[in-house]
Amino acid sequence: MGIVTNSGDLTRLLRGERQHPIVALRYRSVLATQHVVGRDILWRWLPQDADGAETAALLVSSIPLEIHGAEGEPREVPPGALVFLHPHRAASVSAVKAGTVMIAWVPWAELVEIESGVGAPMEVIPASALGRGLRAFLDSLLTQPSEPTLYTDYLVEQLITEMVFGVLVEAGPRTTIAGIEAPGIARARTLILIRRTEPEFGVAALAQDLHMSVRNLQRLFAVDGSTPADELRHARVDLAQELLANVGNAPLGITEIAELAGFRDAAALRRAFAWAGLTTPRELRRASRR
Repeated sequence: MGIVTNSGDLTRLLRGERQHPIVALRYRSVLATQHVVGRDILWRWLPQDADGAETAALLVSSIPLEIHGAEGEPREVPPGALVFLHPHRAASVSAVKAGTVMIAWVPWAELVEIESGVGAPMEVIPASALGRGLRAFLDSLLTQPSEPTLYTDYLVEQLITEMVFGVLVEAGPRTTIAGIEAPGIARARTLILIRRTEPEFGVAALAQDLHMSVRNLQRLFAVDGSTPADELRHARVDLAQELLANVGNAPLGITEIAELAGFRDAAALRRAFAWAGLTTPRELRRASRR
């Protein structure tokens, strides 16, 4: 995963004038920035090398913008809409009038799964409930900064990453099954990745998100030789393994790791590890340290 070292490393990607932020907050590998832009200021977003350290950006603007993206023709971006800057696509963004822009910068390694799932959206993303939620969260972070801690930095990093991922999933192109528009198993798996950290999220909630019955959802996974419950449990186990192996999470207890991975408590985490044929979470943490 590419690690953000400072705001300059990211704002230089814009290759334009007045790109330096008035506020820049780093949360481990994620950055939140706010910029004051003048009318007709042009930001040029250049493709990055595919070296695993790429960064994607999601612009949240309080002013109308105009973007020249992959589609060629300029597109208007009304206030409230978002602009997605893909690390491998060139784009140019200009401000129709002076104002402020907030940007969430996220390592592409944390978002790249979208391309093998529902597919990454184009540059302009219409306003939505998720988009408005991301805007409110960034505005709170940037206008009311608080003293960071190891735990809050991790939580904010995960929240921004998951919210950006969710916005991209929501805006991504839908797949079709047997000629009928449907989310498909790829979209279901993407939603599992987005919501796996929520202990209350289960098969019924997944079916509701996909606007289908639980029975049809189970049929969808059965074609692939799986079940939605198993895939959700696997997704949470995988996340817990990553959290336990990360030395930066050493101050967190097993119960906290379990909750961050979407389990209700440490006992549920241990049962899931046993189900997956793994050693206990505590033993896995010890082995990772060795």
